[in-house]
Formats: sequence, C-alpha cells, structure tokens
Amino acid sequence: MPQRYAANKITEGVIWKQLLTFFFPILLGTFFQQMYNTVDTIIVGRFVGTQALAAVGATSSFMNLINGFFIGLSTGATVILSQFYGANDRLGVRNALHTGVVLSVILGAATAVVGIASAPYVLRLTQTPANCLEDAVLYASICFSGALFSMVYNMGSGILRAMGDSTRPLIFLIITCFVNIFLDIFCVVVLKMGISGAAWATAISMIASFAWILCIVEQELATV
Repeated sequence: MPQRYAANKITEGVIWKQLLTFFFPILLGTFFQQMYNTVDTIIVGRFVGTQALAAVGATSSFMNLINGFFIGLSTGATVILSQFYGANDRLGVRNALHTGVVLSVILGAATAVVGIASAPYVLRLTQTPANCLEDAVLYASICFSGALFSMVYNMGSGILRAMGDSTRPLIFLIITCFVNIFLDIFCVVVLKMGISGAAWATAISMIASFAWILCIVEQELATV
C-alpha cells in the first residue's frame, strides 16, 4: 500500500492535539464561507448605495441557508468514505469518491435551477422591500448560477477531511475569499457593474474554488 495512502491518521500521537489541528481549519473554513456575502455587502454598501446594500442584505439568510445545506450534506456524504479509508478498503474509497462527486454535481445543478426559479417567491415571502426586490432577485439568481461549483467544492472539501486533511480546503477557501474581494472591487468600483458585479465576483470565486479542489481530489484518487 502506498505510504501516502496510509498517512494523515489523526488517531496517532496526542489525540487532543490531533483533534484540534483537524478541527480549527474546519471552524475557520465555515467562517470564510460566510465572508462571500459579507464582503459583497460591504463593497456594494460603500460604492453602490443603500438600496443595493439592502438588496444584498435581504439575500443573506437565503444564501446562508444554502451554504449550510451544502456543508451538512457534504459532511454526511463523506462519512462512508472515511469508514472505507480507515479500513484501507481501496475499492470502497474509489466508489465513495466517484459517488460523492457525481452526487454533488447533480444536487448542485438542481439547486441552481430551483434557486434561480424560486428566488423571487422566497424573497417576497421573507418580506424583502419592494424597492430593492428586483436587485435582490438579480443578485441571488447570479449567485445561484455558481451553486454547482459551490456544491462540488464542499463535497471535495468533505472528501479531503474524510482522509484526514482539513488544512488544504481552508487554504483554498482563504485564497478564493481574497479573489472575491479583488473581483468585487474590480467589478463594482472599476467596471461600475453595480450589484450584478458583486454577484458575478462571488460566482467566479466559486468556480475558482471548484477548479482547485477538483484537481486535488483527482490527485488523491490517483493514489488510491
């Protein structure tokens, strides 16, 4: 069995240190995932106006609900993978990896379609003010166009964590958060795209995180 496949066992050494080393990147990762919407709110509030600020703020609970759903789903889906990995069952690991990636693509695409279609109704249901409803729907719809990439990122992160690696998903997320900040400033301040610029910055950042995490998962798959 390749040495790399047998690495990252958090049950070896001092247990509390291993658990804290594994846990804190997950905690910070959850924080940075919330930063996408927060950064958008700050940028549009500062450079677009109060109506745009209200529109982005109106979508925050909706978007956080979807992020929470993605994180929870990916965590649950990789429980089986971690069991196969701990048992050194190569075939089980490969099957769980493929199933997880395919499941994330299907659910991500379905979420994008349902989210875009339901955004106007959900935002009305949450009593979004009429004067910013159109902007809120536009922002949510563009963000939902990146749902597939966000779902695959979360599943890929869950796969790496199931193999004992919680650090690299955090590093990718921090990088894409800074990418999001740069794109927010570029699209909103330089290109004057308004609220749609902030939304596209978020969507593009999701695509970047998807590409990076998929490359790492493919590398891990090659070692199994």
